[in-house]
Formats: sequence, structure tokens, C-alpha cells
Amino acid sequence: MNRQGPKFYNKCGVPSFVAAALLALVLDVSPLAAEPISVSEPATDQRVFSVRARLQVSGNIETSSQPVAAAGQKPDDQKPTGLKLNVDGKFSFLERRLAAGGQDADAFRALRRYQLAEAEITIDGQKTINQLPSNARQIVAEGTGTGIRVWSPDTRMSYLAVELLRSPGDSLALASLLPTIPVEQGTSWEPPYWTLPMLTGIEAVSKTTLKCSVSKIDQQYVVIQVSGGVEGATLGAFANITIDGQIAFDRKGNHIRQAKITQTEKRTVGAVSPGMNVTATVYIDRQISGVKGGLTDSATDAIPISPEADQLALGFSCPWNLTFACDRDWHVFHQTKDVAVLRYLRNGSLIAQCNVSPVPQAAAGSHTAEPQFQSDIQTALGSQFRKIEKAEQIPTTDGRWLYRVTATGVARNVPMHWFYYLCAAPDGRQVAFVYAVESKLVEQFGGQDIAQVRSLQFLSATKATAARTGP
Repeated sequence: MNRQGPKFYNKCGVPSFVAAALLALVLDVSPLAAEPISVSEPATDQRVFSVRARLQVSGNIETSSQPVAAAGQKPDDQKPTGLKLNVDGKFSFLERRLAAGGQDADAFRALRRYQLAEAEITIDGQKTINQLPSNARQIVAEGTGTGIRVWSPDTRMSYLAVELLRSPGDSLALASLLPTIPVEQGTSWEPPYWTLPMLTGIEAVSKTTLKCSVSKIDQQYVVIQVSGGVEGATLGAFANITIDGQIAFDRKGNHIRQAKITQTEKRTVGAVSPGMNVTATVYIDRQISGVKGGLTDSATDAIPISPEADQLALGFSCPWNLTFACDRDWHVFHQTKDVAVLRYLRNGSLIAQCNVSPVPQAAAGSHTAEPQFQSDIQTALGSQFRKIEKAEQIPTTDGRWLYRVTATGVARNVPMHWFYYLCAAPDGRQVAFVYAVESKLVEQFGGQDIAQVRSLQFLSATKATAARTGP
């Protein structure tokens, strides 16, 4: 089905709404005075939809002038640097609803097959392209109280792939804005409290307002005006978000046909995220698909209601031909050719930092000597070092040599634990991990270090190239 909806084409050729008045001109019909009508998409709808979306973001971000904080240093100790940001994202996918995983936000689940997902990101004049890899085109999208969660049943996703697909105004979240009662011209309602956090991705809400109203009804479409705002925290940073937009609901097809949602966000610099003052606008065009595109009954039946932890884990690929798994409380903070820095957040609080860096290669079947590694640790910590609590070799089953050293000390008057790992491949390649944790938080850290290092894989040059271009 390729029925044309009410639309205005911008310079990029993307259908969008610009205002209710313009929409009325495009439709060129007068509002109808009619009995209340139902405007909803049931969770049991098994039709396949073809969705196209365009995301445009502009504004400024603030990053720390000191990208890697010293042990014990807080993000607030670092002066922010302002950079201009522009994003142009293009998305095209088929989508079919999955069985509800629960109530409220958990009821919104869908299986998607992406044909296109890419974003051109320009920061301070430097342009990069983020594309969804070809082996991660089948995606499960699930509503949660803190946004739309995406994961792949086929492969482990990367941080970049997850960020690419976490777009404001996700088409699945928009369905939560529809009214639960029949409406007529001028009807207004307030969607449930969990709707705006799911729509915007905010994690801890302190204040929220959201209102929807029917601005127009004609024989084919119900036009809904959306406006609201939310204050709270996300990734440990304070955020103030406002949204404004329009949704066109197709009365005959019984589905959302088009939408334009604008989200303005002001966010402070956080432990793992930059400060922001940006405006994001997403244009959505949605039609009933004439093909299933692989979204068959057997494909949807194979998706579990609750994914396993391993399915949600993200893969981090280093430029030194290695990869390892992280759960989603780990966040990439900084990366260069010499070091990768990840930070571990729980409930918005910074718990630990992990630095990963290459070590000069040893001879095949060998590694840096244990006494030398311990000496290097003491040199690196300097005046912060107090003692080595424990040093041990960790058994492996794949031929890797794995050595762990626990050191304690004081950084800026804060008692600290450092967990150092030296990992060596059978061919002599080596990498070091160091985890910095305040001593009082070691129990809360919960052994995240050993689980992460155990998942480490040294890759061949061919597999490493695939990992860097893959998820």
C-alpha cells in the first residue's frame, strides 16, 4: 500500500508537518463535526509497516577540556569546552509488533529489519559517519521507563550502533501518545507518566508535563498536537527537555501515518556524557508494507519476552585487534590510538573507570615478567601507591595468559583500589586493563572487572577489520 498522507516535503525530500495551519492547506478540506472516534493501535496488531525517518540535530555540546580524569578526580574539576554539533540521520526499516513484555512502557515491543540506518555527525567542523553494520540489521526495539532499548538477536551490538538507533521521537514510542478513549475535535488528554521518559530517554524524572489534543479531524486523518517537557537526570547529568510536534493518524488504515517531533534538550556535563544545548527534529513517514521482509510469524515467535544478559551486552572493539563485552552500565568515555577509557555508572553515580591500553609485544608464547609488571604499576601510581594487596594468575581455556594485581592507595585523600590486568595472546600480543574504584565502592562494583577481562578476544587482522566495521 502506498497511499499518500498529508505532508510537506522539505529540501531533503522528507515528508513532514510544519504547522497545523500548513497541514490544513495541504489537506485542503474542512474539519468534520462527527461523533467521537477511536484513535489507537493495539499491541496485538500483526501488520508489517514500512517506516522512513529523517533526524536533524543542531546546537552545541560541551566536553571536558581534560578528556581523561586522573584517579580520584571528579568531572566537576574539569572546565567544559563548547563545540558546534550537527547531525543528519536517515533511517528506513520494516517493523512488526511483538507480544507485550508487561504493562505500561513494557507493552511496546517490535521487531525491525533495517534497510538503512546512518548518521552524518559534524562536531566542530570534523565529520564522521555512523552506519549500522550489515550483520546487525534485525533489531528488537522495546519500550522501557528510560527510553527505547534496542538489541540484536543475531549479534552483539556496539555502543555506536545503539546510539545510532536511539533517536528522539521513535515511531514505537509515538504509539504511546495515542488516546485510550474516543476523541472529537478539540479533545485533549494527558498521556501516562511513563510516556515522556520512554519518548525522551530521561532516566530519573523530577518534573514532567505532557499534553495531547486533537487539532483537526477530516474524513481520512486525525491530527494530534503534542507538547510537553520533562526535567530530571540521564547518565548522571541534569537534563531539561521540551517536545513539540504533530501526529497524523490514518482513520481508514487505523495507524499513525506521519509525524514531526521536535525535541530541545539542555543537559549539563556528566561523568560519561557531554553537556548539550541542542534541538533535534525527526520526520516520520509510516505505511502498511506490501511485503513482510523476513518479519514472519516464525521470526517474531523466536524473540524472547525477556532477553538474556548476554544478548543485551555490548561489544567494544579496540584499534589493537581485540574486542571484549560490557554490560550497558559501562559507557565509552574517551578513545585514542593509545588508550580507551570506559566508565561504569549505576543509578547515575560513577562507580569505576577502566583504562585499556596496548603493551609492547613479547615473543610468541611469552609475556612481560610478573615482577616487571608490578614495578610498572608502582611507577604509574607514584605517590598514590601504598601496597600490592594481591597478585595472581587467572586460569584461561583459550591459551591466553592472564595476570591480575590488586593495588591500594590514596588519590586526593580518597582511599582507592586499582585492579590491574596483563593479558597476553599465544602469539605475544599484550594489552593491559586498569580499573580504578574508590575503596568504599568495591563491593558495589561487584567484580565487573574479571567478567569483562574474561570476555577479551584477540582477533586476527581479518576479524579485527570486521569488528571495527561491524557492531
